[in-house]
Amino acid sequence: MAVDLESLLQRYVMFLLHQKGLSGETYRAYHNDMNHLMSFLRERGGEEISKETVRSYMLKLHTTYSRATINRKLSAIKGFFDFIIRQGALEANPFSHVRSLKNPGSLPRFLTPDEVFDLIDATKNSRDRAILELLYSTGIRVGEVEAMNCYDVDMTAGFVLVTGKGKKQRRVPVGRRAQAAIRMYLRERGIDDPIYSRDPLFLNSRGKRITTRSIRWIVSKWSKQAALSRQVSPHVIRHSFATHMLDSGADLRSIQEMLGHASLSTTQRYTHLTVDKLMDVYDKAHPRAKEE
Repeated sequence: MAVDLESLLQRYVMFLLHQKGLSGETYRAYHNDMNHLMSFLRERGGEEISKETVRSYMLKLHTTYSRATINRKLSAIKGFFDFIIRQGALEANPFSHVRSLKNPGSLPRFLTPDEVFDLIDATKNSRDRAILELLYSTGIRVGEVEAMNCYDVDMTAGFVLVTGKGKKQRRVPVGRRAQAAIRMYLRERGIDDPIYSRDPLFLNSRGKRITTRSIRWIVSKWSKQAALSRQVSPHVIRHSFATHMLDSGADLRSIQEMLGHASLSTTQRYTHLTVDKLMDVYDKAHPRAKEE
């Protein structure tokens, strides 16, 4: 395969960034995935990508990564080679025969309301507390928090403007506690009304826009401070938001809109988490469920 993969990769990542409309986090993940493949090929002397090379690489992935990560890497790789084919530099995708792994159907991990309250109460830093309150109040993704600017927060209307996957924007309600935490943090920065500021909503210690990596570190740090018995990530807080909203009677369509899910089936994964609640409602309400 007399193809300059390195130079084509640079063109591909620019294509992802400017034309595919991926979120910053997804873009970085795909870029890292491709660099991982390139590193593997360099270790093997830059050999042509044969079926044996593909098998060796997939074996390496299977011994190192989870199913979800393998599927994401495979998606990035297939997309890269499809891009090369469209450029006329290749006739066939060497990874086209590799199938994605089936989802084992694992349950999304989530915290109880008390655990979330303990986590937030343990957070003493005003910026970190504002981040945690926003994550739990809205259920937005960590990359969406990173991308937010001050003017995306409308304190008067009680909404935040969120830019999600594919640069799609949605308005999400934000609770009073999250608003108060954000207001306190911004006032420390000299910003009274965020709607008039074009600055990033959250800054790091160097005065630059905070990164998703830093937000994950913040969540992990304060979850340890709160002595929670499980590992906590921004995604766990997102799952907790969805589960608690469903438990409190919110409908799936509303949750789908707030989470920014393209398909309702993605949101429906939370329904099985509330089976105990549904059974309790059924036992109390259905005539045939009542004891004689």
